[in-house]
Amino acid sequence: MRARSTGKKVDAQVEVSLAEAETRGACLHSYSELVHKDLRRRLKLGQVVEPLPGLYARKEYWDGLNRGQRTMHKIRGLSRLRPGWVFCGPSAAFVLGASVSWSCLEPIEVVSSSGHRSLLGGRVHGRYANDDDAYGVYSDGIWTTSPLRTALDCARRMPFRDAVAVVDSLMVSGRFSKEEFLSYVDGLPGGFRGVARAREVASFADVRSGSGGESVARAAMWELGFAAPELQVSFCDPIDGSEYFVDFLWRLPDGRTIAGELDGGEKYVNPKMTGGKSVLEVMRDERRRESRVTASCDAVVRFSPADVADNRRFSQLLDAFGVPRDHEPLVVVEPSSGDEPLVDEVPLEAYGV
Repeated sequence: MRARSTGKKVDAQVEVSLAEAETRGACLHSYSELVHKDLRRRLKLGQVVEPLPGLYARKEYWDGLNRGQRTMHKIRGLSRLRPGWVFCGPSAAFVLGASVSWSCLEPIEVVSSSGHRSLLGGRVHGRYANDDDAYGVYSDGIWTTSPLRTALDCARRMPFRDAVAVVDSLMVSGRFSKEEFLSYVDGLPGGFRGVARAREVASFADVRSGSGGESVARAAMWELGFAAPELQVSFCDPIDGSEYFVDFLWRLPDGRTIAGELDGGEKYVNPKMTGGKSVLEVMRDERRRESRVTASCDAVVRFSPADVADNRRFSQLLDAFGVPRDHEPLVVVEPSSGDEPLVDEVPLEAYGV
């Protein structure tokens, strides 16, 4: 009877702990032997999942999370399971609120003073660092590298487009200025790996970027050889005099202007972007806005994150609308064979929006 009573007590304790972890937006770590046994029992029954060794979540709850939310739950869980860990690279950037592409969220990265290491079955990577910036800030109950060091590590290791999105968004959030980042990179000691690449990203970064998706699109334009556009250019509505902005604008030598707009499906369904309006109302507003844009610009090219992800399709689209080129492409765009499937739609939130 006593064992049964103890089992019920532990079971109730685990239920409370799982609920508390969900409230924190974290995975639950098995903090005692009895809790560990109960969680392993639930795992065998399919009631919980184990995203990382020693971290658990209710299966139904976990299934309802997107990739970015799952990453934050794992990081918060790890910060309690391994309280001495300092997160770095894309993981630190994500914690600091930067726009990090979902494709860069795995594996989770932590600081290691003993060289690169594979941890927890390769799902966590230790990155070598032994300087003061590697032990920077305490954010949301999580230790991360400093914003400048985080930006540096992302700039020197991540794909160019994704690195630009991280640095842009950290500047937009006020973590540092472009001048501060350039000065930081220039002040690194000789022999520091990836300085040249980090300087390229720092030089290209722009605090006017409206979102992570727009940063990725702008970097893709540059890699494909297109001229850098002006960002967030305002126009006066010719009908009611109100002000509106376009994401990108090119001014051609003959006086014509081409506007570029990143268009993702989320703007129609994400409550943070709809302002409480129905899909029909958002679509009506968007059509009205586009008609006013065309009254101010000679052409408007709209593209989705999926268009941006497909180099050939994006290049052909910009060429078709007359977007100018002013340098050789930095990436090779293979000719079309005519039978490739379209890239699946990429949600804007996959770029940290």
